[in-house]
Parts: sequence; structure tokens; C-alpha cells
Amino acid sequence: MVIVHTETVVFDEPLHLECGRDLHPFEIAYARYGELNAAGDNAILVLHGLTTDQHAAGQSGPQRRPGWWDAVIGPGKAMDTDRWCIICPNALGSYGGSSGPASSDPKTGRPYGMRFPIATIADSVASQVHLADHLGIRRFHGIAGGCFGGFQVLEWMARHGDRVGRAVVITATPRTSAHNLALWSVLRDAIRSDPNWKGGDYYDGPPPDAGLGLMAKFGALFWMNRQTYEQKFGLQHLAGKVPAYGFEPEFEAEAFLENVGRNAAGRMDANSLLYLTRAVDYFDMTRGHGSLRDVFANYRSPTLLVSYAKDWRYPAEEMAEIATVLEAVGAPTHHMTLDSPGGHGSFLYDTAGLTPLLGDFLAT
Repeated sequence: MVIVHTETVVFDEPLHLECGRDLHPFEIAYARYGELNAAGDNAILVLHGLTTDQHAAGQSGPQRRPGWWDAVIGPGKAMDTDRWCIICPNALGSYGGSSGPASSDPKTGRPYGMRFPIATIADSVASQVHLADHLGIRRFHGIAGGCFGGFQVLEWMARHGDRVGRAVVITATPRTSAHNLALWSVLRDAIRSDPNWKGGDYYDGPPPDAGLGLMAKFGALFWMNRQTYEQKFGLQHLAGKVPAYGFEPEFEAEAFLENVGRNAAGRMDANSLLYLTRAVDYFDMTRGHGSLRDVFANYRSPTLLVSYAKDWRYPAEEMAEIATVLEAVGAPTHHMTLDSPGGHGSFLYDTAGLTPLLGDFLAT
């Protein structure tokens, strides 16, 4: 069984954000799995996705919630905690304890709400550099993440490549797309349409659970593709149900989405999802930096890129662009496209093809 250690570090120095504002002080919450050796050179940084947090493995909270990468992290697994020290920080703006909209504004003593500054992907990486320094980690043996976490890995490679021993980028592209940006806009509208949202100042009252649940339902349509829904549910009715010719949920697919919506309540902070999706909107590695080759000009570490053939949000051909550039600058690169019916969310829900790749790559 993996043992989870959690901590929140308060940094007194200001963190200058890309939006031009400072966070002062700022907090970073993180989870640790395994022990850091005396040299500090056995650390692997794992960066979480949009709707997950630093609880990547083990059991957490009074409900003993499982980790989102239990299949990957633990004794004898691909990220072997008997050998490696796994560090998983909570992103800025998220809902796991790092500075975000639910944090107390030192000027008012009340939650920031929508007064919290926009924190970009690069800003989260900057906060993680502070955490690495605090922990005495000069260079990570490896850095890995998927989707939102994969964007952060790319930023580490571009801005702090000398501190990356090897990198694993899963289902992430060098920039967001107009289509994804539009999808996030609709998801944010779902939250803001809830009367309980109150412009983001809901922390003293009932949270916007209806809007959050609707956003989660929309999201479930994006994480899994059409084929997955057909295989899992088809047009099956709920047990004991016959066509009722009404509008109450009676199909398995409907019941699944209802459950997704219910589970979102109390597990995620609505404002945080507004901020994290906005951070993705602003993600474009070439903005202000020339070409993608210019971005990675000084990067040389081995890199594993993993895409999924049925991922229409972050397609394999766009990840292939990264592989071409990395090979051109001299970074040993291996790009694997896995065929899983889960599409984009497969790195979380269908890890059978992924775990041996991770284990072999990190062991070298």
C-alpha cells in the first residue's frame, strides 16, 4: 500500500504572474509518495489534470477516496515508490490547497473569489520551481503529466530544461485550439448560470452545485468519445425500466451523467474550474517566443510523448509536431500513439497500455 504524505508550503516572497500582478504570499500544497534520498536525485514530479488534484495515489479524506493514478504510483508499479520519491503539487488556482480563488485575500481576510488573478500554466510551473528549491531538488529524475499536467511538463521542458532528467507528456499539444477554447467557454457558462454562483462570492452560502454538476456532465462528453459511450451503455435501459415515454432518466447513459453531476458537488470548487480552464485558453508556447523550435532550442533530455488515436481534443498529429521539433534540436524522443476506446481520458481510465511504457522509460 502506498503511503501518502501531504504538506502546504507558504512562500513569503512574491510570485510575479504573467498577467502583471503579484501573489504575496503564495501557498503550494503537495503530496509525496516515497522518500527523497539524501542527494535529492530520485524525485519524479507528477502534474495533475484539470479535474484532479495532488491526490494521485493512495486513499484520501474521510471517504477514503482513491487516487487518480493508483495504477501507476506505488510499490512495484511503474512509478515505484520503493525507488522513487513522487512529488505531486497542486496547481495555482486549483482547489486542493494551493493559492486560488478560495484562498484568503490578505487585503480583506475574505476569499478572493473572482478577484484572484489569472494564473497561467507558466505561473504554476514557476510556483513548482519554488517548491523544488524548498525541497532541495535541483533536478528531477523525471517529470510527467497528462492533459493540463502535460501542458505544465512542456513548460518545464522549455523554461527549465536543465532541471528535467526526462519528460513524459501525455495528451497535450503546444497550444490550445480554438475549438477547445470554445468548449471551455460553454463549460464556464454552465457554472455562471447557477444563481448560487453570485459572481464568485458564494463561499459563505450554498455553492453553485447545479452549475458545477452541469459542467461536469458536459465534461464527461469530452473525456470519452462516441465509441466508448456505445460500448459502455449503448441504448440500454436502467435495470427494471421499460420505455416510460417521459423525461426522467431511464437510459444507462443518462444515469451515468447524472452520477457524474452529483459526484462533482463537494469535490471541486466552481471558481477554480473557471480559472483552470482559462489558464488553458491562454496556453500557447510560441506566443512571444518565435517558433516551436525556438521554444525548445536548449532542451536535450529524453522525452516520451503519448497520444491516443481516438483523442479528438489533442490529436496525435499535433503531438507529432512536438516530436519532430525535439528530434531536430537533439532531444532523444519517442512518440507512441495508443489505441484505446476511451480517447482523451484513457491515461486515467485505461492505463494498461500506458503503464509499461512509463515503467520502462523511467527506469532507464
